[in-house]
Amino acid sequence: LGKLQVLVALCPDRQLRKIKTNYFIVSLAFADLLVSVLVMPFGAMELVQDNWIYGEMFCLVRTSLDVLLTTASILHLCCISLDRY
Repeated sequence: LGKLQVLVALCPDRQLRKIKTNYFIVSLAFADLLVSVLVMPFGAMELVQDNWIYGEMFCLVRTSLDVLLTTASILHLCCISLDRY
């Protein structure tokens, strides 16, 4: 819900869209939102059931999305810190 609040707060406001750092913040919030929707529920189900029930192909897709989106979040944090420096 916090990531959605960031998107709702920053996207409609024209003054906030003019600030370059806010683009990084919105993009970071979107990447984190995708992690929480596409990756974490299936990982939680795997932990609860102690077994992967979704098949090998979807396991590879989920793992790829996990690595991709987590790396994107880390890169966004690096961009934000460099921009603020």
